[in-house]
Amino acid sequence: MVAAAAAAQGACRAAVATEEERRRNRMTSNRLSARKSRMKRQQHVDDLTAEAERLRRENEAMRAGAGEALRRGRALEQENRVLAAHARQLCAALLLRNSQLRLLGGVAGVALDVPGVPDHLVQLYGGSHQMPVMPLAPPPPLQLPLEIQMLLQPDVMDAVGMVV
Repeated sequence: MVAAAAAAQGACRAAVATEEERRRNRMTSNRLSARKSRMKRQQHVDDLTAEAERLRRENEAMRAGAGEALRRGRALEQENRVLAAHARQLCAALLLRNSQLRLLGGVAGVALDVPGVPDHLVQLYGGSHQMPVMPLAPPPPLQLPLEIQMLLQPDVMDAVGMVV
């Protein structure tokens, strides 16, 4: 019986040793699994950090591009306003010169073929028949008939009373 008890005790010790060994193996496996999990999580955090940095740089580049586009748009709007004002001045000057030529032709009794300003230009730029605000460059010299050229001489203009 002593042998049987010793055998049972040995079997129990073997079972305890096997149980202890399984527990140690499980602890080792759990440590490895936890380390892998931490490494995987750290890699995921690193990937997210890199992605966030990339998106931040892309966002800054887009903001800079949008700012540049807004600046160019404002500059074009300003240039458009200047060009429209100049076009209004030119249209008003053309309307004025045309009416002066017609009047001069009527006074001189010479039929002048003065082309009209196209309606779409008058609608866009010639709403008012005011003199231009800024002085314009003088128009190129016209080749007028001799009768009109004579009327434009200063002494004749003074006599007619049409000094401009």
